[in-house]
Amino acid sequence: MKYARIAALVAGLFAAPVLVHADNANVTVYGIAQAGVSIVNNDDVTKTIIEDTGSRIGFKGEEDLGNGLSAFFKIESKVRLDDASASGFANREGWLGLKGDFGTVKLGRGKTYFDLAQENFDGFNGNSTMINSLLIDGVYYRSSNNIAYETPNLGGFVGKLQYGDMEGKTNNVTPSALIGSLEYNVGSLQLIGAFESQRDLAPIVADGTKPVMDGARIKNYLLGAGYTLPAGTNFKLAYRQSNFSLGPVDTDRDTIIGVVSQPFGNATARIGYTHVGDLDGVDNSGGNYLALGVDYAVSKRTIVYTEFSRATNEKNNVSLLETSAGQGGAVGTKRNNSAWTTGIIHLF
Repeated sequence: MKYARIAALVAGLFAAPVLVHADNANVTVYGIAQAGVSIVNNDDVTKTIIEDTGSRIGFKGEEDLGNGLSAFFKIESKVRLDDASASGFANREGWLGLKGDFGTVKLGRGKTYFDLAQENFDGFNGNSTMINSLLIDGVYYRSSNNIAYETPNLGGFVGKLQYGDMEGKTNNVTPSALIGSLEYNVGSLQLIGAFESQRDLAPIVADGTKPVMDGARIKNYLLGAGYTLPAGTNFKLAYRQSNFSLGPVDTDRDTIIGVVSQPFGNATARIGYTHVGDLDGVDNSGGNYLALGVDYAVSKRTIVYTEFSRATNEKNNVSLLETSAGQGGAVGTKRNNSAWTTGIIHLF
C-alpha cells in the first residue's frame, strides 16, 4: 500500500500546538476507500445493495530517538462510505510503542496476532469475501488493553506475543487473552503458526470486542503455508482448530482454508474455499464457503474488481457462515446465502 505523507496538512488541522512539533513529527495519514454494488440472496430474498467493503482511515507517526530507538503511534478508524452512522473514531486500531534492535513493544488495541495470521489466508485483499469465512465462532476479533511484543526479523523468522482483555476482572471472573504467532518468510515460501488462549471471554463478538463470560475457555490454533511459483501462481493452505469449554459444554471444530491466485498482467484471478467441520458431537453443524474473483489494477492505488461468494450452512450450524447477504431461511434446515459484488478500491 502506498501512503501519502501529509504532515503539513495534519499540523494545520490540529492548529498551533502541533505546529511546534511538525518538523519532527513525521506524521502520515493512510487508508482505503472501497465500496461496491452487490446482488445478494439470503435464502429468503434477492436484492441489490450498495455496501462499503472495509474502508478505513488512519494516522501514524514515528520519531527517531537516537541510538537505534524510535517511538511510534497508530490510530485507525472505521469509515462506512454507505452509512456514516456506522463509522467511528479510533475503533479499529490504537497503538503506542517503542522499537529498536530489540524488536517492538507496544500498548493499545487492535487485531490480534492470531487474526493477522489468519488474514494471510484471506487472499482477497481483506474485502468482504473470504474474510467473512474467518468470522465463524467468534474467533476473529480485536483485543483491547494489550501489551504486545514483536521480535526483529531473525533470518526470516518473526515472533509475536500479546496479552490483553484483562481489565474486566471481578470477584467472579478473571478474563484474559494470551495470543502469539511465529512467521517465516524467505523468497517464495511462507510458513505461519499461531495460537490464542482466551479465559472468561465469550465466543461471540460484540462490536469487534469480546464480552466477559464466566467459565468460558477458548483455544485456537492455526498452521499454514504459502508458496509462489515462478509464473506468479500463489498457493495458500491453512488448518485451524478451535476448542471451546463453555461451562459444562466442551467441543471443538476443525477448519480448512485454501486460496489460489494467478496474476495476468494488471489483473489477478482468485479462488478461495473454506471448509468448516462439524462441532464435535453435533452432526450437520458445519459448512462451506466458496469465493471467486478477478481484480484489475487501474493504477498503483486504484483497483476495480468483481467477486462472487457463496456460503452453505448445514442444518445444525448455529454459528453460520455468511456473505454480505446475511442469512435467512428456516432454522433447522440447510441454509445458503450468496453475494455478487462489483466494486472499486482506492488506496491512499
